[in-house]
Amino acid sequence: MQNFPGGDYKNVSENERKDKSDLHTHMKNLDDSFNDDSYKGKAQAKVDKDIQYRHELKEQCEDNYKRAQYDYEESHAETSRIQQAGNYMTEQYHQEHERERKLKDKDELNTRMCTRMVANEVDRQNREDVRTVKHEDEDREKLRREDVMVYEKKQDDKKELSDGLLTQIEENKQSVRDEKQRELNFSDRANALMELEDEREEERARRKKERDDQYFADLRQQIADNAVRRQKQKEQDAM
Repeated sequence: MQNFPGGDYKNVSENERKDKSDLHTHMKNLDDSFNDDSYKGKAQAKVDKDIQYRHELKEQCEDNYKRAQYDYEESHAETSRIQQAGNYMTEQYHQEHERERKLKDKDELNTRMCTRMVANEVDRQNREDVRTVKHEDEDREKLRREDVMVYEKKQDDKKELSDGLLTQIEENKQSVRDEKQRELNFSDRANALMELEDEREEERARRKKERDDQYFADLRQQIADNAVRRQKQKEQDAM
């Protein structure tokens, strides 16, 4: 047992119990201070602020996606008009290429502005809550992937348009060659038919001439035979 100055052990124990009681009271008051309305109000305000930020960031991402989707639909409609242009395909392709470049510059500017806004917000949120920064990074990465997907889709559409235009140009050239070949074949067949018809006409004329010659030869022979027969008849009658 510990020796205490003055030998008053009970007073020391009483003081220890009192100190423990005071510590318990202090901890309870500290807990109550975290549970009071003022602290809850600040915590709720912070939560509301985080929710508002995420909502605004989500709307920004949705606006960017809708804008990219609108740009894609406009690009697709322009592609359809180019494909229907026929003789103006090459000129329309250059116009579409220039328009795509401007759209790309516009998208890059919007992306830089959005990234700058998000970065500023991240800097502010970094001072408030580390977990919020993580969510912002995830949202920013999602936005970047979506922008990359939209850009790659535009590049694929541009390549498909270019390939389609080249294919259509080649098909048009082949169509012209085929049409010329058909005209040449038709001309050859027409000439062959005309030659065949001329040969048939000559054959019909030759046969008609042979029939006419034979007819007149038979007619002359018949006249000669009739004359001989009449002469013989006269001679018989004279006897």
